Amino acid sequence: MTDYAMFWGCTIPARFPFMEKSIRLVVDKMGVGLHDIEGATCCPTKSIIKVGDEFTWYVTAARNLCLAENMGMDLLTPCNGCYSSLKAAAAELHINHRLQRDVNEVLANAGLKYTGNLQIKHLVEVLYDDLGTDEVKKHITRPLDGIKIAVHYGCHMIRPSSAIHFDDPNHPTKFDLLVEALGANSMDYPTKMLCCGSDLNNADNPSDAVTLSREKILEVQELADAMTMMCPACFAQFDSKQYLMQKSGERVHLPIVYFTELMGLAFGFEAAELGMDMHRVETDSFLETWYERSKHLESAREHFDLTALRSCYECAACIDDCPVTKIIPQFEPNRIIGDVLHGKLDQIVESPDIWYCINCYTCYELCPQKFGMVKVFDRLKTLSCERETAPEGFKGGLQMFMDTGKLGEPTAMRKKLKLPKPPKSGADDLRELMKVIKKRKKSGLKSGSGSSSTKPDKVSEDELRENEVREDEILEDELHEDETRKDKLREVDANKEKQEAGE
Repeated sequence: MTDYAMFWGCTIPARFPFMEKSIRLVVDKMGVGLHDIEGATCCPTKSIIKVGDEFTWYVTAARNLCLAENMGMDLLTPCNGCYSSLKAAAAELHINHRLQRDVNEVLANAGLKYTGNLQIKHLVEVLYDDLGTDEVKKHITRPLDGIKIAVHYGCHMIRPSSAIHFDDPNHPTKFDLLVEALGANSMDYPTKMLCCGSDLNNADNPSDAVTLSREKILEVQELADAMTMMCPACFAQFDSKQYLMQKSGERVHLPIVYFTELMGLAFGFEAAELGMDMHRVETDSFLETWYERSKHLESAREHFDLTALRSCYECAACIDDCPVTKIIPQFEPNRIIGDVLHGKLDQIVESPDIWYCINCYTCYELCPQKFGMVKVFDRLKTLSCERETAPEGFKGGLQMFMDTGKLGEPTAMRKKLKLPKPPKSGADDLRELMKVIKKRKKSGLKSGSGSSSTKPDKVSEDELRENEVREDEILEDELHEDETRKDKLREVDANKEKQEAGE
């Protein structure tokens, strides 16, 4: 288990306890230990305390850092403001030895001394850098496939870059990649790096404080199902201020979802358990969209890695290189993949269009991800086969192989060319192996989930014996059918030899 000294800040415990709840649930699921810091105070916020009394700001920040240092753990915070304040104070104390000496002279009155021997980490930083997206994916039981999420970083998660060094301050990506690890599609949009405008609340003009938030809400509500963030101040701007806009008659509606709530949903927690009904702007429409899309994609998820499929669909780099699309315009491989992602798997599997993929592997060789559309079409064709909707020509070839182990028999043409007699066919040996394969498949179907050991207490010994007798009867019938088929083949061979001898 990875352990951190948890710095909650002021706003989350005081105004948004549902954020704390979702954080505790998801990190506990991932085996991360959170240890509350006894005696912590405000970080303190730069916009008020640093401007009003800079030395007090440094002493307060250093005191909080001392408390974490004494716990012997790195400090973790889920608040952008706390993260930026503590990192900025630590960076200055690290290079300004006179300031650190003065601060420690004050801290000595409380029996504390700041040394700077700890790391200060944002929760996004811990999730991405310390744990990694693969660890996040391990705990997903209900992926957010097909959901469009607009990520709002918030200025203080990545700035000032001189102190933070967590991600590119102008073009960050780590938060987006965490959202996509949940299966959602992180949307790009022009105002992505625009500030929420929270600090304008200090200017005593409420209308100015919502100006920046309104611009982003109006843009995002047209292209995403929800906006996510990990900053309580930004959340208040987009949720609480948006609620006031709605009350005043503005036509705005953009569900705001704290990131660990998204994680909680993907990890299998219910919305009510996460406290999502405590938001000011209702999230029901977002949840209904997710449930509906999840239902449509349920069958597709059984057969495809939807994240990889979506990457293939969005990339589309090889579409114009497919040789079939140049002569058969109705073959639209990208549209077909998109239909699967939009919950139309059954319709696509029955469509003759999937059989226009000719397995030339051009798309695979050109694919920047080495994925290639051919993988998708191979799987779609297999499903079509299983559902008996494959073209007659394909079914005929498959049946001939299953019957004879070949797709053709040598003819008298060989003798005319004086070619040697073909080597002995291995068709009989192969057919024996096919019987084993068939028997294994039937046994798998009888167990319901592929293995009878999953529910041993529900299968009686009589039922097992009955199954064995039934399998023996099936095998006996197959052997009889096979002998009949062999007799017919021998008769065909004999007739061929007679015809060849006559020539």
